[in-house]
Amino acid sequence: MRRRFSFRRLLYIQARNGYRLAASCLLAAVLQLGGQTMAQEINLQKKNYALSDLLERMEEQSGYNFFYNRKHVEDKNVSIRIPQGTVIAILDSVLPPLGLHYERREDAIVISQRKNPAGQTVNQQVLQGRVLDSQGQPLKGVTVRATDGGASTSTDENGAFSLSGDAPMEVSFHMVGYNTLTQTLTDEAGQAITLTPSNSELEEVVVVGYRSVRRDQVNGAVSVVKMEDKEKQTITHSSQALYGTSGVWINQAGAKPGRDGATIRIRGVNTLNNANPLVLLDGIEYSLNEIDPADIESITVLKDAAAAIYGSRSSNGVILVTSKKGAAGKTKIDFRAHTGIQEASFLPDVVDDPILYMQMRNRAEANSGKTALSYSQAQIDEYRAGLGTDPSVYPASNWFDIALDRGMLQQYNARVTGGSEQINFTAGAGYMDQKGIFIANDDAKRYSFDIKVSAQATPRLKLNAGFIGNLREFNEVGYGTSTVMSVIMRGLPIMSDYRRGNVYGSTWLYTPGRNNIENPRMEVEQGFTLRDYQETLTNLSLEYKLPLGITYHNTLGYRRIDHFSKDFIPQMYTVDPKTGDMRNFNGSAPRVKDWDSLDKQFTLSHRLVFENQWDGHNVHVMAGQDYQINDGRHFQAYNWGFYDNTLWELNALSDQTNAQATGGSAVSKLASVYGRLAYDYQGKYTLEGSLRYDGSSRFAPGNQWSFFPSASVGWTVNKESFFQSESINFLKLRASVGKLGNQAVGIGVYNSTFNINPSYNYSFGGTTVGGAATAALTDRNIRWESTLSYNAGVDMSLWNKWSITADYFYKRTFDILRAINIASQVGGLTGPTVNLGKVDNKGWEVGSSFTDRKGDLSYSLNGSVSYVKNKVIDIGGQQVISGRHIIKEGYGINSYFLYEATGYYQSQQEIDEATAVYGTRSKLKPGYIKYANHNGDNYIDDADKIITGSSIPTWTYGFGLRVGYKSLTLESQFQGVADVDVYPTGNVAFPFNNGANVTYEWARDSWTPSNPNSELPLLTTYTDAGENFINSTFWLHDASYLRMKNITLAYQVPDSWMSRLGVRKLSIYLSGQNLLTFSKFKLWDPELTTTKGDLYEYPNLKTYSAGINLNF
Repeated sequence: MRRRFSFRRLLYIQARNGYRLAASCLLAAVLQLGGQTMAQEINLQKKNYALSDLLERMEEQSGYNFFYNRKHVEDKNVSIRIPQGTVIAILDSVLPPLGLHYERREDAIVISQRKNPAGQTVNQQVLQGRVLDSQGQPLKGVTVRATDGGASTSTDENGAFSLSGDAPMEVSFHMVGYNTLTQTLTDEAGQAITLTPSNSELEEVVVVGYRSVRRDQVNGAVSVVKMEDKEKQTITHSSQALYGTSGVWINQAGAKPGRDGATIRIRGVNTLNNANPLVLLDGIEYSLNEIDPADIESITVLKDAAAAIYGSRSSNGVILVTSKKGAAGKTKIDFRAHTGIQEASFLPDVVDDPILYMQMRNRAEANSGKTALSYSQAQIDEYRAGLGTDPSVYPASNWFDIALDRGMLQQYNARVTGGSEQINFTAGAGYMDQKGIFIANDDAKRYSFDIKVSAQATPRLKLNAGFIGNLREFNEVGYGTSTVMSVIMRGLPIMSDYRRGNVYGSTWLYTPGRNNIENPRMEVEQGFTLRDYQETLTNLSLEYKLPLGITYHNTLGYRRIDHFSKDFIPQMYTVDPKTGDMRNFNGSAPRVKDWDSLDKQFTLSHRLVFENQWDGHNVHVMAGQDYQINDGRHFQAYNWGFYDNTLWELNALSDQTNAQATGGSAVSKLASVYGRLAYDYQGKYTLEGSLRYDGSSRFAPGNQWSFFPSASVGWTVNKESFFQSESINFLKLRASVGKLGNQAVGIGVYNSTFNINPSYNYSFGGTTVGGAATAALTDRNIRWESTLSYNAGVDMSLWNKWSITADYFYKRTFDILRAINIASQVGGLTGPTVNLGKVDNKGWEVGSSFTDRKGDLSYSLNGSVSYVKNKVIDIGGQQVISGRHIIKEGYGINSYFLYEATGYYQSQQEIDEATAVYGTRSKLKPGYIKYANHNGDNYIDDADKIITGSSIPTWTYGFGLRVGYKSLTLESQFQGVADVDVYPTGNVAFPFNNGANVTYEWARDSWTPSNPNSELPLLTTYTDAGENFINSTFWLHDASYLRMKNITLAYQVPDSWMSRLGVRKLSIYLSGQNLLTFSKFKLWDPELTTTKGDLYEYPNLKTYSAGINLNF
């Protein structure tokens, strides 16, 4: 039977073979590493060689660097008597007849002339000089090397050098941060060489979408992060490398072990949908959280129309991650390790004095008008007398101290890189082990790996294979992090920390608002959630050079995500520590839930690229086609009522009465055709245009395709003949415009869905017939959400030390995809998803850096600031209210919609004389919050609410400092946001909320007649005085903050010490993260609550760590 052709099957077969190819390449790389010895066999394919060619071939095969004076080897030919032998054997055979000898120095072999009988080397001189900076200060560590590949040395602390060779000699001088200089040395003593600072940022090559170009040739707004600049920082998640990047806001909303809680926003928010940027790893869609930071070479952020080349998903910006690749040269081994301790960056200051707690609870109830209080004086006196005698009956529990502890972090990475011009490789492996701050069930492990091999198969064909992935294992609390955090906040100082087996202490006292008293330790220790994630990416590509300057590129990618989790909740009991009475805490236990999912992504890409240069004209033309398939499926099963706490498997219960199972699958496809034309003349005038035509299966036929064009121009002013400036060495003006897309809808939302329910059955001819009802209205005409992006910017460099980049941008998003509300109808219909809405987003950003050196002292400063505001222009005249937030035309996205608090009632007379009050006047008391009556009627209701504040910051900024002195380096990075608000909710956000505890702030500064100007109103309970706790501006807080994200002190051991041990470089460092935070908001971590108001997220962590970087 003839098999039908299947494109999906072809992708699968190639991806499967890619795994095998990647594994074979890894084995080859390891074998190559093992051959770096003097005893390695060298294969020579012919008998006669020019000596220079022979040495070059031996260098490629052995991995040793050969140093010699070209004059000593030129015009010398050798005849090989042994076609295969060791380095020693071949050198011993060919060098003596030529009057040469060799000397091994570490991983180098130095070839020189043999000495004459008097012991003097023939035709050798010592050339000397000093290297200075532009201010006349000596430069230490400058590499001085003869351009013919001969002698080399480096300058000492006085900038002096001595080089053996024949005068005149052409020599190059190289040092990071300075322009490389080539100069001819004479035998004159005391020659002075001056190096000028370089602007390396302008010379670096950056990735900007299917292309790599020099930074000074870029017309768009891009930011670049080089991971080599972060190598001494403790970075556990890749998003942390973006701190301080201009125009990028990283909000770390939680630090659960092994998980990246970062929210990334590029130039604010310009949609009512998901505002996450598109992340591509080596051109293929990937998750930033899944990439080990040690595997990354660089990160490029596309912020304006430069992202339009990615069309359909680029409206929120694009993050391009370039992984590390192999390089020709001797094999190098890099090892990095760090370990540290972690603790919560901020925790609520809850009352842990049981006597104070009971007194405050009674006072709050009395202030609320209650006469029967929760705790009698006799109980308080008994408790006071019992403190310190029996902690199980009379505890003084601080549940944050009991349920939380310090965490531990350790991370190790190793990498091998090497090869030749024909084939090169890199292979890396990493391991991370993180123990969280919960006392149990709070740890994660990550095993990461990657391998890449590049082979120049023929002069025209280059093949590349890559395999990258990770395995993550989690052990988490069974009830979930948010539930456990809420339980800890509900923990009272009168609750006992007693434990015996799965029986935990409770309290013998009445606890208002609590029907079934939890024990926070119990919910941390008992039960678990085990998760396994496996994510891999196989990337196979080729480049083939066609005639006429055309290159064909082909890429095949296969991404696979496997996820399995098991939730187990055992039977648990609490006990009255005084009476010994036990209570079954959870009746529907033990219970088990299994989840299994598999997601596959296939990507196929073809591109033709033409490049040509003539008379100062440079042209780049590219045309390409991409095709992507996403195929996902999941299954979930649940059961409860197991016989004991040792049975965790679903089939361990014969009675399947309580068993439940669900599952589903979905497939989506995306096809794209695109092209680009880039032109520049002498590097002065640059022009670029791109076109992309995308089709998505998420839309109905007839609306699946959309067009996304872009254009940009640039003018490098400093290259004009009329521009003469000693201070401005680079000045470029640029502008861009483009259309970007967003397919922000679920799969199949344009299709009608039906609910099948027995209540819909009806009788037809005496027979009951099943019925179904439409579940939701649909709109088959929905189409792409689109964004028009405009950007104007300037890049400038002053004195080759100070760089400045400034941009003004404006975005308008239209045809926003959103679900609309409809009036209630029979059958419970929900509204359809439609294209309705326009949002404007505009602002500016400035980034700057300064680098300088004074002798052994080097220093650099960097900083950026961004201002961005969004405004809803059109949502069809509707307003969408969700809790405390509102979306309304003329206002920012997710503005707050609240009553306006105007102070406190200071007396009963003021309450009686008030024109309008909220709630029942008789319930109000002095110290309660009063509210503005904006519409002037006699009631305070929703018509008096105001629109104010935003959970999206207007200002984001960051700055860093780096100071180096000889081998010591100190660097730090800060991040801040301003003009952002938070409305905290949760168990300790308000006093005794949900039967929870209260913070000490209410004891120190709540309203009393003697403290009328307090920070907080009259102490009441949340449930008994609702008038105080309605959604009002009183509880809206300024969440602006400045945080030290990182500080690192590093020491690089002198290379002269390490070279004796065969070590290329060794540095040790101490590092800290999140050590300092400055904010007016004191209740909780301001960064944690900026994107989510409740206090139930896993805390952000302070980290104190030490590490080493070791290079061979």
